[in-house]
Amino acid sequence: MNNSTGDFWYKVSAAMHAASDDLDINLTVYYANRNHILMKELISKALKAKPDLLILVDEKQVISNYLLSINTDNVPLYFLLNRPNASRLHYLIQHNANIVGSMVPDNRMGGRLLAEALFNKHRNSSNTNMKILALLGDYTTPAATARRAGLTDYLNSYPEASLFAEDVANWSLEESYTKTLAFLQNAPEINAIWCANDAIAFGAIKALNTLNLRKHVVVGGINWDTPENKDITLDVSIGGHVLLGAHALLNIYDASKKPEQFPLQHKQVASFNNRTDDYEPLINKINSGDLKMVDFLLFSQTQENHLDFTVENLAHELKNSL
Repeated sequence: MNNSTGDFWYKVSAAMHAASDDLDINLTVYYANRNHILMKELISKALKAKPDLLILVDEKQVISNYLLSINTDNVPLYFLLNRPNASRLHYLIQHNANIVGSMVPDNRMGGRLLAEALFNKHRNSSNTNMKILALLGDYTTPAATARRAGLTDYLNSYPEASLFAEDVANWSLEESYTKTLAFLQNAPEINAIWCANDAIAFGAIKALNTLNLRKHVVVGGINWDTPENKDITLDVSIGGHVLLGAHALLNIYDASKKPEQFPLQHKQVASFNNRTDDYEPLINKINSGDLKMVDFLLFSQTQENHLDFTVENLAHELKNSL
C-alpha cells in the first residue's frame, strides 16, 4: 500500500486492522511513503509471500505500469482508493493481471459536496455572492481532478457562486499558506476558499489569521482532519473516505464466504459526508486510529439483518458500544 500522506494512511490502515480483527482476516500493511522505488520493492516482497489477495493503491499509474513488467504469479489483485482507468484496467487484464475488483470514493461528489457546504455556510452570514479561491491538490491524480470537476459541477448549477481564482497547493499546508497570502493581499474580495484537502485548508486559515481576515472568509477541505494548531478551525470538512479500506475488506470477506451471491466488483462509493456533531465521536476515534469498539461483522452482507456500511450506521453502532 502506498502512503501518500502519513496521517491519512495511518487512519486508513487503522480502520482496516479493526475490521480485519472482526472478520478474522490476516492483514499486513506496507507503506512506501510515495517512494516509487520502494513501492515496487514492496510489491515484489508481497507477491513472494503468495497472499490470498493483494490490495494496491495505484497513484499516478506507477503500480499499473509496474504490473506490466513483472510476473504476479496470478495473485488476485484488488485496487483501493486509486485505481487505473477503465482502458488501463482492461489492458492489464489482457496481459494476465488477475485483477478481481476495486473500491474508490466518488471524489467528484466530494468536491461538489464541499462547494455546497461552503455556500450554505457563507449564506448563514452574508447575502453577497460567493467568490471562491480554489486551492487544488495537484494537476494529475484522479482524486485531485475529480474533486475539481465536482467544484465545476456546483458552479455550473449555482450562479450565486463563482470561481475568482485557482492554483495548486500540492496537498501542502505550507504551500497553501504562501499562496493564500499572495491571493488575499491582491484580491480581498475573495470570501470563500475551497481546498482539496484539510491540510490545504489549515494553511489557508493560517494565512487568513496572519492577514486578520479570518472572519470574512469561509474555508473548507476534505479529510475530517484535526489541526495541531488549536487556533485553526475549519468552517466545513468533508470526509468518510478514510473508511473505504474497511469497507473493501467487508466486500472481500463477503465474496470469500458467498462468492456467487456477493462477487467482487469494481465499485465507486459515495463515501463523503459533511462533518457534524453527530459524527464527532466517530471522527475522533478515526483520527486516533481506534475503531476497535465497532463490530465490523455487523456490516457483512452474510449476516442476517446486516447494517449498510454508512457513516451514520457506524456512528450509531459506536455510540451503542460506549
